[in-house]
Amino acid sequence: MSAKVQSESLLYLVGLVGMLGTWGRSALDGSTGLLLRTLDGSKPYILPGTEATLRRTFTGIRYPLDCTLSVLIAFWYEAIDGSHPAASAVSLYFLGQLLPCIVIAYVNGIRGERPSLLKPTLWLLLFQGCTIGSTGFLWALNYIATSPTVRLPKQINLNTLQHTSIISSFAPLMKCFLFPAIVLSYLVPAALMTLPVARSISNSSDFHQLAIVAWNLYPLLTLALLYTLRPLLNLTTLVSTAPATSKKNEVHIHAIRAATIPAFLFSTLMHISIVAVSITTVLFPTILQPIYRRELHPTAIFIPPLAIGLQAKSPGDGVRGFLLWDQVAGYLTVMIVVILELRSAWAARGWEFQWKRMAPAALGGSLLLGPGSACLLGSWVRDEVLFGGWGQ
Repeated sequence: MSAKVQSESLLYLVGLVGMLGTWGRSALDGSTGLLLRTLDGSKPYILPGTEATLRRTFTGIRYPLDCTLSVLIAFWYEAIDGSHPAASAVSLYFLGQLLPCIVIAYVNGIRGERPSLLKPTLWLLLFQGCTIGSTGFLWALNYIATSPTVRLPKQINLNTLQHTSIISSFAPLMKCFLFPAIVLSYLVPAALMTLPVARSISNSSDFHQLAIVAWNLYPLLTLALLYTLRPLLNLTTLVSTAPATSKKNEVHIHAIRAATIPAFLFSTLMHISIVAVSITTVLFPTILQPIYRRELHPTAIFIPPLAIGLQAKSPGDGVRGFLLWDQVAGYLTVMIVVILELRSAWAARGWEFQWKRMAPAALGGSLLLGPGSACLLGSWVRDEVLFGGWGQ
């Protein structure tokens, strides 16, 4: 069986696990049924723990836009209001580790001769609406089938792989504005979502609902910001004044580092912070109330549940398990793609690629840095191998 067939089979398996772990489990524990009540327009939907009514109109297009946004509000509202501490911790962790995957998506989208900011935006919107765990495998299968950066070792030439992997006209945009655009479109709405909720004040509830909508639409906001900021840069001058291949490679690797390093540091810091809080429940249990010792225990916020729990009484009861399985399948999918691209870079340099070494390295990196950070580190290493002079 070829490596390509093995990779595709693994991606299908991961996609199945993601589908069963997210939507399958939530259907069995009743969470999905509770979420679907938001679609019943015959009576108002009161957000659990509040006196606020769920907004059902945002764009004026009820199907599928407004319905999807209403369901997303009902899903995320309890995850961030503090009523489910474990779900809140998992949500913060999810937010921190998804950011590196956003950087990977946009950087990979503008490589080669046909760069596009729209394609990664559409994929990221799909992940927001349907989860990365259950739909990420579709992106991965499409990517490895169409991207020239993923090739069998015998088909790889260093110059060709560099040509199809380089970001040319978009390099200044990535260097100067990718991470700031993600901060404004992704992190700022996320921070607004987590502000304390005044449960009895409808204006506060409307604010948080709109913040949740803005966060879920971050790919569109990122795209708009990048296209708005792009004219500020003289994109053609920088590249045209650097005809030499070595100079182009230097421009590319500087752009990659500028986009990667801040995202890597942020996601790693989020990982370390949440791990530290969780370990506190084991090392210093007496300083926390029993509910927080239970809800923030490492097994509660890092281990996906296998057994179906009690029937959910509100959508928030199923958020923790849903997000944990979403992370396992989603980040594993991204890691598979990153490793395949690393293998191509290794082969282009004439190095021997060993899965038995790379798999433990990926696992260790995920445990130490976080799965999203490990994926971004792998993607960064690939560019350093191809353009940073590591193989010289």
